[in-house]
Amino acid sequence: MLEFRPFTPADAKTVIPYLHCTATGFSDLTAGYFAMWSEEMDIRWCIENDVLYSSQMIGDQPAFFPPLGKDTSGALDALIGYVQENDLPLRFYAVDEAMLAKLRNDARFAHVPAAYDVRWSDYVYAFDTAATFRGKKFSGQRNHVNRYTREYGEPDARWLTEADMPQIEAMLAEYEEEHSDRNALEQSELDGTRLLLSHLDDFGQIAACLWKDERIIAFSIGEIVGDMLFIHAEKALRSYKGAYPVMYTSFVRLVQDRYGALQWVNREDDSGDPGLRTSKMQYQPVRRLHKYFTHVNSPAPVSRHVTIDAGTVLLTPFSEKDRHNYHVLNTDPDVSRWWGYDYENDLNITSEINEDLFYDMTMFDMDYGDSVNWAIRETEDGEMIGEVILWNMTWNGDVEIGCRLLPGYQGKGFGKAAFRAAAEYVKNTLHRKPRAKCYRENTASKAMITASGLTECSSDETFIYFQASA
Repeated sequence: MLEFRPFTPADAKTVIPYLHCTATGFSDLTAGYFAMWSEEMDIRWCIENDVLYSSQMIGDQPAFFPPLGKDTSGALDALIGYVQENDLPLRFYAVDEAMLAKLRNDARFAHVPAAYDVRWSDYVYAFDTAATFRGKKFSGQRNHVNRYTREYGEPDARWLTEADMPQIEAMLAEYEEEHSDRNALEQSELDGTRLLLSHLDDFGQIAACLWKDERIIAFSIGEIVGDMLFIHAEKALRSYKGAYPVMYTSFVRLVQDRYGALQWVNREDDSGDPGLRTSKMQYQPVRRLHKYFTHVNSPAPVSRHVTIDAGTVLLTPFSEKDRHNYHVLNTDPDVSRWWGYDYENDLNITSEINEDLFYDMTMFDMDYGDSVNWAIRETEDGEMIGEVILWNMTWNGDVEIGCRLLPGYQGKGFGKAAFRAAAEYVKNTLHRKPRAKCYRENTASKAMITASGLTECSSDETFIYFQASA
């Protein structure tokens, strides 16, 4: 049986050879990514029969990276055994086309829905043009470099050494002041950058910095895998115009001088940041690498289109007209309190919070099979008054049900009717086992859940847990 453990710097030398086996080109399957995001994403790993198994938390459940090694023929059997033993869903992230085809050709999998989120797609560039900015389409980048040279002199880029670390810390302190409005994701990325800087050799990283007037004003950290240079972190002070493109092309040239010419540069994703997306597009990517998510054997492909008559209300598919009410449902503080979701600290929210955001996020979750979401309505063409969700759908057949209503519709029996109908659908149509949880002090939710026939099975300091009666 697989036994996963948290990834730490001490594990790097064991794990790196397996990460460098992959041909996907995905930045997520590199030592730098594992290092930077190990804590935030709870990256875990184990090696069994010379195969690396790894996972990270997406939502409240682990999603597995594709198994890596010379012979992964039995890897799916091992993962199925693991999720079965631990009552987990079989979910994958950073799946390429080849892995997706393998999953879909496996007779054990009835449904393999898949989708990618362009926010996490990597930007790939030609190494030679990154080193020279040669050609008409790079005139903007050359102009930035020329302006930098006119104002500050010839760029002074050097390999980073241990003696430079105090200068790096001073530069990062100034960088933090310039970016005092950074969000939770940006703070996590900055924390990961510091961790990477403190373990460059352990994680097989290379780094260079840009000097001006005996101080560091920019730096890059990267990793070479095959014929690709991954740039995991790149920081520059805003007060030095043009420092970013100068640091980028200087780093590529330093790599070329020391290691020879490569084929590609991977500058990773834009995390949905409009400014970052514009910048990365201006460097003229030759392609984007899309990383598929999939939740194997999810009932979402069929169930998301079903309408359920719950008597006083209907459970119907989401529609475009629900965007406004769904935004209200997700941002109302009282609803969110009992739902256990704090959107203000959700690292997956990387763009403006508007009426499209939560609707689009939920549609994506259903596209790759991670949930089934229904709108609660009083009539078939009526407005959304709440939501029922099926999620945490495990390999063993457990399905967690959640139900929430807009404030004006609470306390009228709509929740009990909707929850009961969803539980019956899970038992009688999907032939799976419904379960639920609620905060200990949420007496209304407890009454709603028990009215559907689920009974309390356990509790902890925060939640009461329920399952279907035998």
